[in-house]
Amino acid sequence: MKKGDLIKFQPGKEVVLTVITVLLMWIGYYGDTNNFKGNELYGLIVSMGCIVLGLCVAFPAWWVVVHQKEGIQGLGITTKKMGLSLIFTAVLATWRYFEIREYIGQEGFVTTLLYNGLAIWEVMFIFGWLFTRYQKAFGKIPAIGLTAISVGIYHIGTLSVEGILSLCLVIIICSLCYGITNNIFTLWPVYWTIGCSASTLKSGMVFPAEMIPLSAIVLAIQIVIIGMIQWRYIKKSRKDTVDRGVYQE
Repeated sequence: MKKGDLIKFQPGKEVVLTVITVLLMWIGYYGDTNNFKGNELYGLIVSMGCIVLGLCVAFPAWWVVVHQKEGIQGLGITTKKMGLSLIFTAVLATWRYFEIREYIGQEGFVTTLLYNGLAIWEVMFIFGWLFTRYQKAFGKIPAIGLTAISVGIYHIGTLSVEGILSLCLVIIICSLCYGITNNIFTLWPVYWTIGCSASTLKSGMVFPAEMIPLSAIVLAIQIVIIGMIQWRYIKKSRKDTVDRGVYQE
């Protein structure tokens, strides 16, 4: 690994965009938790539509894959270092498992696991977007801290100070592993199912069975969005290759 991969200073418009998305995430998160809690219309249109599908998946995927021409591997969706990723996810999941053992068998335990296991959107936003953009601008080491700080910022007003600090520590540990593999499967779905459920259950929350079908539908939509964006990228790349060949002739 080159020294420039660890620490560098090449900020650009991507950093500005990244900070804007963090602030938008905070506004949406705060509104969902405080101002519009229980409002189904807000939850469907703003939380699911604008935040989950738009801000966390569609925009990062379009920007990274098409605009920056990095392909889905730029989002961490890759099979590279898969073996190491599986080792990391097993270790991380085992670490957080000890936090949920006491909840096994309680009402809502299984549905909470299922709901969090289907939630790829936050993994995409935190690691496929925030971490990769910070890493590109500042290197892996600063990216770890900046990603944790960003996640802490958009939880202001929804978690206690102690809760935010604890969450930032978890993100730092996850970022260390992700920074080595740059593979989203380091964290999802195995670790994310256990880790998020640990945080959810410890906060006193559970996700009811009624939310599982909606979560599954949202996951399917996210996969379709990413697939379509990647298809457009491949199509455009092939066209550019053909055009360059014709021009050279």
